[in-house]
Amino acid sequence: MIESQKIEAVKNVESEATIVGALMIENKLIDRVADRLSADDFSETLFGRIYSAIVKEAALGRAANPVTLKPYLHDDPALVELGGIGYLANLTASTGAVLMLETCVQQVIDMAKRRKLIDGLTQAAMLAADMDATNEEVVGAADAALSSISDHSDGVVQVSAAKAFDEMLAAYAEQAYGVTSGGQIDCLDQVLGPIKPHHLDILAGRPGMGKTSAALSYALGAAAAGHGVLFVSLEMNRLELMQRATSDVIFDGRAGIPYEAIRDGRFTSDNAKRRVYEAGRVFRDLPLNLIDASSLTIGRLNMLVRRYKRRMEAAGQKLELVMVDYLQLLRPDFRTDNMNLAVSEVSRGLKAIAKQYDVGVLALAQLNRSVESRPDKRPMLSDLRDSGQIEQDADAVVFLYRDEYYLRQGKPPETDPKFIDWSAALERCEGNIDFIVAKRRNGPSGTATGRFFGAYQAVRGAMQ
Repeated sequence: MIESQKIEAVKNVESEATIVGALMIENKLIDRVADRLSADDFSETLFGRIYSAIVKEAALGRAANPVTLKPYLHDDPALVELGGIGYLANLTASTGAVLMLETCVQQVIDMAKRRKLIDGLTQAAMLAADMDATNEEVVGAADAALSSISDHSDGVVQVSAAKAFDEMLAAYAEQAYGVTSGGQIDCLDQVLGPIKPHHLDILAGRPGMGKTSAALSYALGAAAAGHGVLFVSLEMNRLELMQRATSDVIFDGRAGIPYEAIRDGRFTSDNAKRRVYEAGRVFRDLPLNLIDASSLTIGRLNMLVRRYKRRMEAAGQKLELVMVDYLQLLRPDFRTDNMNLAVSEVSRGLKAIAKQYDVGVLALAQLNRSVESRPDKRPMLSDLRDSGQIEQDADAVVFLYRDEYYLRQGKPPETDPKFIDWSAALERCEGNIDFIVAKRRNGPSGTATGRFFGAYQAVRGAMQ
């Protein structure tokens, strides 16, 4: 463990005193630091309380000085011990404090991050000593501690409107304002629009609706269009995922090599083998990375996204889209038996990843079983499983629905008079997959119909 005296050294009370003194001398400096410095950054809690009082007074448009701060602090035991309001007056005695403000603020912020890191890693070390804890939980706790001190961990970015406008124009010029399937699923691209940086979009459905197939087809199309994609699979291992992807890449909209043949290694001709090897060359050129994880915390995912973002940048690529299959299999960084709480924490964590790393996030999600008990099985927002927080965090929610799936489950005997009507209904919807945009922030909802090619585990737009 870290020696206590070394931990004690990760603070500078004099710098903290200088900050509150300088801000009482020159209130106009408060705006320069208020968006970067919080009361929790002070190691000496008294200075944190003084700082909070200063910020509150300034927010009310009033002067913040030893006299006006008296109502906040007159009975504060720590301040009384140091001499009460007279101590505040002493803090304003040195005009040199103003000149030292920026240096002291940066030092206090840096030391606060270090203390936070020490606390987090200490907790991780204690968890490592707990034999009931899994290795994944230990690694997740350590990763969460590391990510908490990242350059953008405060989540606050301040720019002028002019600079933000320039950034918008630059994004247009680079054609980087969002990711689409590159025309792979053109009907979805049209009704949903691009998945933009900082956005969390949800692709949800019941089992059997084709969520993974749709997500993988989208990822392959986006990567083929030059967008850097990270596909995180918690449900399937990388071998199964690659077998599906290979069948999808070979499929040309009319014919290909069935997924089951690729899965089982059953190739009917040398030409089929050749096409599989040709698919390998396609994958080598794609800016697509896969993560195969049977268990993953949101903190661990945060660290993996950071790692792959840097790795792709080193390869001359830009990570633009993170896809997660699927949301409810991710775990929070703490233990809980409350699934609603767990899913809420994961949902917020995915939204934070989108903002922190300037990427779009497309997360698959399961729907409640209650869908199956309704005559009309088209999903609704209330069907999102375990948490309304998903709907709140999401910038868009798209449901997948296949009428064919439910019709086949209710197939009547051929001798039944209903068989003719059933056959006609099946013919109308066979191969169709509906993309129901139930929520789209700052945009209309709507429905688009694409094509699901189950034999090839591929999804395409209706126009193809």
